[in-house]
Amino acid sequence: MSVPAPVGLKAALKEMLMTKSGKLSVAILVGLVLLSVAVPFYAPYDVVKRWNDPRAWVDYPECAAPVWYEYIIGKKLPRTLIIEPGDEKHIFKHSQVMGGVYKVIWNIITFKYDYDEFPNLKTGFKLALIINTTQNVLVNITWIRPDGRSVVLFYDMISVTGVTLPVVKEYTSAYPGFQEAAVEFAKRVTGLNETYTKMPQIILFAKVGPYMSHTGKAEVLKGRYKIMIKATTFDLKGDVDVRFVLFGRVYGLAGTDFWGRDLLIAILWGAPVALAFGTLTSVVLAFVHALFGIIAGWFGGKVDEAIQKLTEIFMVIPTFPILILISLLYRISIWAIVGVLVALSPVSGSTLTVRSMTLQIKEEQYVLAAKAYGVSGWRMIFKHILPRILPYIITSIVTSVPYFVFLEAALSFLGLGDPELPTWGKVLSDAHAKRAVYMGWWWWVLIPATGIAITAFAFALLGYALDKIVNPRLREM
Repeated sequence: MSVPAPVGLKAALKEMLMTKSGKLSVAILVGLVLLSVAVPFYAPYDVVKRWNDPRAWVDYPECAAPVWYEYIIGKKLPRTLIIEPGDEKHIFKHSQVMGGVYKVIWNIITFKYDYDEFPNLKTGFKLALIINTTQNVLVNITWIRPDGRSVVLFYDMISVTGVTLPVVKEYTSAYPGFQEAAVEFAKRVTGLNETYTKMPQIILFAKVGPYMSHTGKAEVLKGRYKIMIKATTFDLKGDVDVRFVLFGRVYGLAGTDFWGRDLLIAILWGAPVALAFGTLTSVVLAFVHALFGIIAGWFGGKVDEAIQKLTEIFMVIPTFPILILISLLYRISIWAIVGVLVALSPVSGSTLTVRSMTLQIKEEQYVLAAKAYGVSGWRMIFKHILPRILPYIITSIVTSVPYFVFLEAALSFLGLGDPELPTWGKVLSDAHAKRAVYMGWWWWVLIPATGIAITAFAFALLGYALDKIVNPRLREM
């Protein structure tokens, strides 16, 4: 036997929280709200402004998995190590003037490597020389391994004549000189003349053996490594500092993308953007649609006929293709999309539903009594009819939020969303462009996709709980 739906929003929400689906959905939404609240603490807006600036991410590992991934595979994965000039823990510096003619400056970098995998396969490492001399500098860079073997990676003159000081020379593991030196070292210690990898970070960190250049077969040589940088110059007052970055294979709770950007920033910012856009759009459209439905049902006549005809027209207009065209032509912000959606669909099927509900409500005794007392039509609408329809409006809002969350993600995936905000859809778009799934960078796809799915699931579950309460046919004694 069916029972009447609760009257008023408060009663409907109270009964909704008594259901299992309602409690679960509220718990998920509270978690998303807390995630949104954490955004300003971890990633304030100035961090977001640097999201599209490649220079802001040069010291971050590219395509690094989340740190918790090592617990899944059972291996200790390398973290990013940054050694700055003046770091006495990792850099021993000494200089000496020879015969009053030239100066020799030693910078010896020391670090311990006790991980089970090699450094980042994409970026490896980079070494920066900060040269503050008025004369050219002869530089020798020697890599010393824990097994006592050494590799001369670089031996050349660096010109600083006519250049503003200090001069910064940065060399990455992709530098051809490093690659050639690593390959020659592998040939010398193995005695094999074969095709070797172009990734020095494999050879330099591998145990000596026939497979020391094979990514999948090489074994990591653990221990203490040294990089000795010897600089010789005729500028007796000159100086040379060094900066070293060893890129890891894991970073943060969400990993990094192709450009080294911390994906946790995009995940955190994606939550409030998705919630705000989906909720705001749903609320505005639900109340606009309901208002037109109430007006049609209350005033009737030509007003009712006009709104019904208008509804029929707008229901056949393809909103999504038009929205894509507008976004493509004008590159509007995510908040301007809300106004475009209202303009493209001021009425919908819910307008007709609200109209039929209004026709029933306006025949009830208390409404007829209020009309007899001379209450104005607009006062009747907002004081007596709208509160009765509010539970249905709330249900409509909740059930339509997932659609607008997916809509924002779809526009961003197509490259038509807000170009400034790092949303979940934008992250998925970037992952698709760089073939993240094919390359094995699963976190780049799975984490933002999970965020979208959880948000949609929470609102769908909440809508299901409210629908069972508001819809009399689903209510059982």
